[in-house]
Amino acid sequence: MAPPLGLLYIARKLENAKDIVEILDFSAEPYNEQKLKIKVKSADVVGISVLTMSLKTTAKIIQTIKQVNPKIPVVIGGPHCTLFPKRALTETNADICIPGDAENTILHIKKDLTKKVVKHRLVDINTVDFPARHLVQHYTYGLGFNPKMKPGQFTSIITTRGCPFNCRFCSRGSIRNQKFRTRSTVTILNELLEIKKMGYTHVAINDDCFPNNMQQAHHLFDALIKKNMNMKFYITAARVDSADETLYQKMKKAGVVHIQFGLESANQDVLDFYNKKITVEQIKKAVNLSHKIGFFTAGTFIFGAPFETKTHFEKTLQFAKSLPLDSVSFLPLRYMAGSELWSQAVEEGKISDDEYIVEAGCERNLSLFSQKEIIQFCKKAQRKFYMRPQFMFRLFCDSLKRNDLSYIQIYILIIVSYLKQTIKTLFNQHQFL
Repeated sequence: MAPPLGLLYIARKLENAKDIVEILDFSAEPYNEQKLKIKVKSADVVGISVLTMSLKTTAKIIQTIKQVNPKIPVVIGGPHCTLFPKRALTETNADICIPGDAENTILHIKKDLTKKVVKHRLVDINTVDFPARHLVQHYTYGLGFNPKMKPGQFTSIITTRGCPFNCRFCSRGSIRNQKFRTRSTVTILNELLEIKKMGYTHVAINDDCFPNNMQQAHHLFDALIKKNMNMKFYITAARVDSADETLYQKMKKAGVVHIQFGLESANQDVLDFYNKKITVEQIKKAVNLSHKIGFFTAGTFIFGAPFETKTHFEKTLQFAKSLPLDSVSFLPLRYMAGSELWSQAVEEGKISDDEYIVEAGCERNLSLFSQKEIIQFCKKAQRKFYMRPQFMFRLFCDSLKRNDLSYIQIYILIIVSYLKQTIKTLFNQHQFL
């Protein structure tokens, strides 16, 4: 979990215009309807970032806001609004929708609150002021990286906007009006210096793919080494075809401790179907290099492509077990609104255009297996990967080498969760018998 950078960018723009801004992050604290109502009473305008998966929740929140003050303007933005700007208004009952970048648009809205869908204005991301992180510094983020993280220790940053790739299961590369843009090394470095000055010690680089510009990455980490930042960095989405030993050595020296790859499959036909434009050999090279350098290495895999068989699934599991991965996630394929797979399924009549997230399954002729079977395959693979003595031993040894036992704590939490789930299943079976 990371800070809501989109809202923080807008907050900075409004603060610079002498407005008073407050942010409630109900992903970082429990939802409190009474607290929301109190804040709404003293607000002139409410803004909400909308994710497709939280559409219904957003609609309920807006309903609560309108109960307190029916006339207060509610402005929505975020990924779902970029995909479906006009439909998002109807679905949420908001008043104004901002697709795409909102930093410049928000000031135009202040002057005219009668517009419904505001025209997208592409911004130069090198001229945008840094996010107003002080507004959420009392929240605790980054617990997935370290259970002992405290408020004001963890934040995130982006060095690019958009994604230059077009993986068929992902909507990022196809989101309309979102041209891929890269920030300059100078602006990135200056923001990191501000972050350090604020007292943050852990930073996630939350780009859709990092690094994308190899030359810039070398310059950035050279500068970070020179500045001796004494911070820990987490790369949340890296491509295996960008793995480079010289760069990784610099990243390690600069403070990078964690890197996550979207690996997806051990089957080249599946990788090609997803348009990943990577090879199995590149996956091996990247994961082994990451482990050699000393990064905590995480990888995600996807089960459920239309032609995938049990043999495909088993090959991916065995491949994952053969790699020095410290963390894995086996996930069912999802047809996400805006992605190429989703659009094709809509055209073929397998999915309706108002179903934004559909898990693969034979029920819709989207897989050879049912949704329930795919989920079971994922759970089984997850369990078989983690419940290995050799994995436990390697993770313990690597944690000692890194002088960081936080990942052992996370692993223990995973094991406890599995045990609870197993006990619950056995109990339910006993009750049934």
